[in-house]
Amino acid sequence: MSKDYYKILGVLKNASQEEIKRAFRRLAHQYHPDKAGGDEQKFKEINEAYQVLGNEEKRQRYNQFGADFAQQGGFGGGTNWEDFMRAARGSDGFNFNFGDLDLGDIFGDIFGGRRGRTAGTRKGNDISVDIEISLEEVFSGISRNVEINKNNLCSICRGDGAEPSLGTKVCDKCKGSGKIREHRRILFGTFIQESVCDKCGGAGKIPEKNCLHCKGTGIIKSRDSIALNIPAGIEDGGALQFSGEGEAIKNGVAGDLYVVVHIKPHKIFQRKNADLYCDLTLKFTQLALGCGVEIPAIDGNLKLNMSAGTEAGEMIQLKGKGLPNFQRYGRGDMYVKIKVKMPKKLSKNAKKLLEELDKEI
Repeated sequence: MSKDYYKILGVLKNASQEEIKRAFRRLAHQYHPDKAGGDEQKFKEINEAYQVLGNEEKRQRYNQFGADFAQQGGFGGGTNWEDFMRAARGSDGFNFNFGDLDLGDIFGDIFGGRRGRTAGTRKGNDISVDIEISLEEVFSGISRNVEINKNNLCSICRGDGAEPSLGTKVCDKCKGSGKIREHRRILFGTFIQESVCDKCGGAGKIPEKNCLHCKGTGIIKSRDSIALNIPAGIEDGGALQFSGEGEAIKNGVAGDLYVVVHIKPHKIFQRKNADLYCDLTLKFTQLALGCGVEIPAIDGNLKLNMSAGTEAGEMIQLKGKGLPNFQRYGRGDMYVKIKVKMPKKLSKNAKKLLEELDKEI
């Protein structure tokens, strides 16, 4: 009887490739024979089903002809169950087609880490701080120092944890390699697991005598002054990354510092991206007759010539008078909205003049 691969993986016939992949990942974890409670036969069936349904071309042939097509057995191409397990364990020199599925994600917890990879460089913790700057500082950019309490390398031993006068020696556990190789017997042979030496932390060296200042940790909590260069044009809430300015770690690299920038409200300007908006209030006579006025800009005052008959509510655009574009060339624009100031009280003479003006116009 033809095998029902969809039923084996517990998916519908119209399941997407992503759904099939998720089902295989879940079942492979559950039934892997090298895990407690695993089931070798069930695991074989799961892998056989995925090798067909996880491949669009094979899936199409299976839907048309069933499990008796040339792929019968689930591995095809002269490969077998042992080949599959060699590939799953990341054996060197053997390539097996699993599509875009990363078996390291599936078998990592079984084999004690991501297959075929040596342990990566250790990294210290990242730090995040908030700073507040003015709109004028957004325009020009700014350099600022911040004081942060964080883990730093010990200034006495420079992070190796050894008393300087005695230095270090070769780690007796890893023999100076910084790595531990462990041979484990599993169902299909011997698996070799490589991990960072837990005694020297991957350095291959240990102190002859622990540093008295840091007690051999290589790390001291201290206050550090960090110079920050905030580029012009940064947005409110924008985050900047400063690599290596986070917390230090022994036998590794320091984490990163993330700076979140907040912009203080401005008494004149409102901001939208690189553009600036402000109001300009004039007397109605200035609007009617036209005038020249001096107005504030973000980088100093500028002269604005108002033509006669300018209406209240009109928006005047001043190109290139806004903020610098963040990490790009050029500047935004400045928009000035015209408002009119009406007198609340009029003298008799002013009222008479306005009445005459009203008749005239």
